[in-house]
Amino acid sequence: MTSHALAPVPTSGIDAALMRFPYEQWIPMPAAAAHIQDLGLSRESLTTVVRLGRRRGVLRTRKDPELRLTYVQRIHDAPYRDTT
Repeated sequence: MTSHALAPVPTSGIDAALMRFPYEQWIPMPAAAAHIQDLGLSRESLTTVVRLGRRRGVLRTRKDPELRLTYVQRIHDAPYRDTT
């Protein structure tokens, strides 16, 4: 059985990465990975950042099956967390 462990990323790194994505603009995942690398995080951190961003309600993703690409979009103006 294979493990799909997420890359460890500090909370401050996740917050900064989320805010690097353009607001209300779809960008392909390779461009999102470049934003993450600009912050000094590894490309492997992209999965962690996107998953947490979706859970927080900050990011949306969509797939284009014809181009075989996934896109990400920031939909909130802050990297908020649930307080529940």
